[in-house]
Amino acid sequence: MRDIIITVPKKISWEEYEKELNQVKDWKYIMSFKVSNFPDTGKGKKCYIVHDGFIKGWMIITGMKEKKFTCQTTGKEWAGKFIERSGPFNYLKTPIEMKGFQGFRYVK
Repeated sequence: MRDIIITVPKKISWEEYEKELNQVKDWKYIMSFKVSNFPDTGKGKKCYIVHDGFIKGWMIITGMKEKKFTCQTTGKEWAGKFIERSGPFNYLKTPIEMKGFQGFRYVK
Protein backbone atom coordinates (compact mmCIF):
# COMPACT_ATOMS: atom_id res chain seq x y z
CA MET A 1 0.00 0.00 0.00
CA ARG A 2 1.18 3.49 -0.87
CA ASP A 3 0.59 7.13 0.05
CA ILE A 4 -1.53 9.15 -2.37
CA ILE A 5 -2.07 12.73 -3.54
CA ILE A 6 -5.43 14.36 -4.34
CA THR A 7 -6.38 17.83 -5.59
CA VAL A 8 -8.84 20.25 -4.01
CA PRO A 9 -10.33 22.36 -6.84
CA LYS A 10 -9.08 25.96 -7.09
CA LYS A 11 -12.69 27.19 -7.02
CA ILE A 12 -12.76 26.17 -3.33
CA SER A 13 -10.85 28.77 -1.33
CA TRP A 14 -8.21 27.41 1.02
CA GLU A 15 -9.84 29.35 3.87
CA GLU A 16 -13.13 27.49 3.27
CA TYR A 17 -11.31 24.16 3.04
CA GLU A 18 -9.54 24.88 6.33
CA LYS A 19 -12.95 25.07 8.00
CA GLU A 20 -13.54 21.45 7.00
CA LEU A 21 -10.02 20.51 8.10
CA ASN A 22 -10.72 22.06 11.51
CA GLN A 23 -13.90 20.01 11.88
CA VAL A 24 -12.04 16.71 11.53
CA LYS A 25 -8.80 17.54 13.38
CA ASP A 26 -9.92 15.78 16.60
CA TRP A 27 -10.85 12.53 14.75
CA LYS A 28 -14.59 12.94 15.56
CA TYR A 29 -15.58 13.44 11.91
CA ILE A 30 -14.26 12.37 8.52
CA MET A 31 -13.68 14.05 5.18
CA SER A 32 -14.59 12.11 2.05
CA PHE A 33 -12.99 12.42 -1.40
CA LYS A 34 -14.87 10.84 -4.31
CA VAL A 35 -12.95 8.53 -6.66
CA SER A 36 -13.96 6.33 -9.59
CA ASN A 37 -11.97 3.39 -8.21
CA PHE A 38 -10.17 2.68 -4.95
CA PRO A 39 -6.39 3.22 -4.90
CA ASP A 40 -3.85 0.69 -3.63
CA THR A 41 -3.72 2.34 -0.22
CA GLY A 42 -5.41 1.98 3.12
CA LYS A 43 -5.95 3.00 6.69
CA GLY A 44 -2.96 4.77 8.22
CA LYS A 45 -1.35 5.84 4.94
CA LYS A 46 -0.86 9.53 4.05
CA CYS A 47 -3.10 11.52 1.71
CA TYR A 48 -1.32 14.64 0.42
CA ILE A 49 -3.40 17.62 -0.70
CA VAL A 50 -2.72 19.79 -3.77
CA HIS A 51 -4.42 23.18 -3.91
CA ASP A 52 -3.82 26.06 -6.30
CA GLY A 53 -0.62 24.59 -7.72
CA PHE A 54 1.06 23.41 -4.49
CA ILE A 55 1.14 20.34 -2.25
CA LYS A 56 0.22 21.99 1.05
CA GLY A 57 0.38 19.04 3.44
CA TRP A 58 -1.15 15.70 4.33
CA MET A 59 -3.57 13.89 6.59
CA ILE A 60 -4.22 10.26 7.51
CA ILE A 61 -6.45 7.94 5.50
CA THR A 62 -9.01 6.33 7.83
CA GLY A 63 -10.77 4.13 5.29
CA MET A 64 -12.32 3.68 1.88
CA LYS A 65 -16.04 3.10 1.44
CA GLU A 66 -18.80 3.03 -1.11
CA LYS A 67 -21.63 5.05 0.45
CA LYS A 68 -24.30 7.74 0.26
CA PHE A 69 -24.20 10.74 2.59
CA THR A 70 -25.03 14.41 3.02
CA CYS A 71 -22.08 16.77 3.47
CA GLN A 72 -22.30 18.45 6.89
CA THR A 73 -20.62 21.60 5.57
CA THR A 74 -22.40 22.14 2.23
CA GLY A 75 -25.58 20.07 2.61
CA LYS A 76 -24.85 18.43 -0.78
CA GLU A 77 -25.89 14.80 -1.35
CA TRP A 78 -23.09 12.44 -2.44
CA ALA A 79 -22.95 8.78 -3.55
CA GLY A 80 -20.12 6.60 -4.80
CA LYS A 81 -16.65 5.44 -3.74
CA PHE A 82 -14.80 7.63 -1.28
CA ILE A 83 -11.38 7.89 0.35
CA GLU A 84 -11.96 8.89 3.98
CA ARG A 85 -9.56 11.08 5.96
CA SER A 86 -9.48 12.46 9.49
CA GLY A 87 -7.22 13.93 12.15
CA PRO A 88 -5.00 16.98 12.08
CA PHE A 89 -3.77 18.43 8.80
CA ASN A 90 0.04 18.37 8.68
CA TYR A 91 1.29 21.40 6.76
CA LEU A 92 4.56 21.08 4.83
CA LYS A 93 7.19 23.58 5.95
CA THR A 94 7.66 24.52 2.31
CA PRO A 95 4.79 23.76 -0.10
CA ILE A 96 5.86 21.78 -3.18
CA GLU A 97 4.82 23.00 -6.61
CA MET A 98 2.52 20.57 -8.41
CA LYS A 99 -0.14 21.10 -11.04
CA GLY A 100 -3.62 20.01 -9.98
CA PHE A 101 -5.30 16.94 -11.49
CA GLN A 102 -8.45 14.83 -11.21
CA GLY A 103 -8.62 11.63 -9.20
CA PHE A 104 -5.59 10.48 -7.23
CA ARG A 105 -1.91 9.77 -7.84
CA TYR A 106 0.62 7.74 -5.94
CA VAL A 107 3.47 9.43 -4.09
CA LYS A 108 6.90 8.70 -5.57
